[in-house]
Amino acid sequence: MAITLYGAILSPFVARVALTCGYKGIAYDLTLPKDGIKSPAYLKLNPFGKIPCIKDGKTVLYESAVIVDYLDAKSKKKKLVPSAAKANGQARLIAAIAGDYVQAAGLKIFRALRAKSNDQAAMDAAKADLQKGLDVLEYVITGKKFAAGSSVTIADCFAVPALFFAVEVGKVVGLTDILASRPKTKAYWARMQKDKIAKGVLAGMGDRLKQMLAAG
Repeated sequence: MAITLYGAILSPFVARVALTCGYKGIAYDLTLPKDGIKSPAYLKLNPFGKIPCIKDGKTVLYESAVIVDYLDAKSKKKKLVPSAAKANGQARLIAAIAGDYVQAAGLKIFRALRAKSNDQAAMDAAKADLQKGLDVLEYVITGKKFAAGSSVTIADCFAVPALFFAVEVGKVVGLTDILASRPKTKAYWARMQKDKIAKGVLAGMGDRLKQMLAAG
């Protein structure tokens, strides 16, 4: 039976969960809360009124990292969280850098663009943060097929949405070909754009981003 995933695919936090489901072979229905994320009904599921949130039978969870761990534990198919200490640490480190630094900076830029902010100092700081995050990601990424090695892990579920925002907002703010000086990350991004699971999620994110930018 499919789980219900509340959210919009453009959200990198929702995309993490969608990627996890895809790699794990877990069916899901992606939907927005009927009356919005601040509705009484949705606040009963997630009192913070944020996305993502999942409903799996009687189990309700929010916070994307928690959901990813839950889904990985739920199904033994293609484990995304490595059991060996070193591999586990490496996958989680890459995931943290991608989410807490690369994605965070990319989202700051995205939100400033949407708000049509004139705060150039804040924009410059966010761009510098993005560059720093990408530099560190380049340092820790393995250079193998997937972010943390030869097998897909949680690192990929975090890195793919983060790089989407880095690349796309980079184009808008003059950081074209932002991965050019980061060969491992650039090669990884090229591979993931062709990956069977990732390319479907990326297509959804790209379509939604185009709609939002066109709407102004």
